Amino acid sequence: MVQAGSTIRRSDGVVEAQFDDVRVVLNEDLAYLGLNDVGQRIWDLLESPRTVADLVAVLVEEYDVSETECVSDVSRYVDALAEHKLVRLS
Repeated sequence: MVQAGSTIRRSDGVVEAQFDDVRVVLNEDLAYLGLNDVGQRIWDLLESPRTVADLVAVLVEEYDVSETECVSDVSRYVDALAEHKLVRLS
């Protein structure tokens, strides 16, 4: 499980493609996720390594969401990315 201070980095070899309103990211093992608008924004923010706290700070400013809800949602989302080996945590 991701911690607020964990650094999140995109995994090497991840490929992405845009299909209409959905972006798909695919790792070397062919595990993939389809990203909605917020997922795409998080993926874009992860172009550079960031912490959950960094992501939450940006998203709270850009979306109508409380910090508590955002931390919970971002943590679950990053866990899913890590489970699919699309990001690495340190």
